[in-house]
Amino acid sequence: MPPRAVPPQPMQISSWQQAELNAARWMRHWGYADATARPGGPDSGIDVRAAGALGQVKYQAASVGRPELQRFVGARSRGSSAQLIFFTGSDYAATAVSYAQEWGIALFTYRLDGAMTPVNDAARRIHRSPAPAVAPPASPAARNPAPAASRSFWDRNWRVFAGAALLMAPLRTIGDEEMYTGPLAVDVLKFIGILLACWALGAFLIAARFGARLSLGTRPLRVVVSRPGTDSATAAGPTRVPRPPRDRAPAPSPARQDGLVAEAAGLLRTGSKPHHVDKILKDRGVGFMERGSVINEAKKLNKTP
Repeated sequence: MPPRAVPPQPMQISSWQQAELNAARWMRHWGYADATARPGGPDSGIDVRAAGALGQVKYQAASVGRPELQRFVGARSRGSSAQLIFFTGSDYAATAVSYAQEWGIALFTYRLDGAMTPVNDAARRIHRSPAPAVAPPASPAARNPAPAASRSFWDRNWRVFAGAALLMAPLRTIGDEEMYTGPLAVDVLKFIGILLACWALGAFLIAARFGARLSLGTRPLRVVVSRPGTDSATAAGPTRVPRPPRDRAPAPSPARQDGLVAEAAGLLRTGSKPHHVDKILKDRGVGFMERGSVINEAKKLNKTP
């Protein structure tokens, strides 16, 4: 096995898009050569895809709980053996770590400079040894979107024009005698249906252009049917499976606070302005008072000889 290349260079993380791109860089470094992130695409529960692994990235200050990992497992195709890798900029609840151990999910945390830290045994195995050899897809160029700088104006903005056309389309049908031929009430309902359908699709296209992430959550249904000739009192019909208990996000721990201070101090030493560091912390979900405290402590840390 040839030696692995050096780790990826530091990358300042100030948005969820950069967090996903950073996760893809690390997955390629671990041996998943075709790992690709598609920021701005539909939120199907998978943020980074590779032939032998799937990744999900959370850019938030709250701890990751068991429900997030359960949804991640559910997003994997049935029968797939792809390695599941989860990334977060915060930390994991104890129930999440236990669930990851049960399902073999690799848990990582990342810092503001893009560095990765393995949390459980599955993550440590990936971090220190190359991934199994996986044949890359036949045409990588077809899977990797062109860089934004090389894409034409139409390729980047066609959704906006199509969405605007759909928003205006219902207005063009007003007064169309061939379309509205029934009673007034039927014509009004028909116009409302056309209006809602066109506006929903148009809004979706415009939102997709500007990176809005849409997620449709579904709850599993269980049908219980009583057999003939039995005394079962259960009536036939769909019943909802109870949701798993949600983990409440705990307050930031002292260790988490110290980590934010150390990373903010590093950004200030590299020339970043305090207001830029404040924006990065705000995007991470850090509160106003806590951001001020972190930046002040970082300044004091840099002044300490």
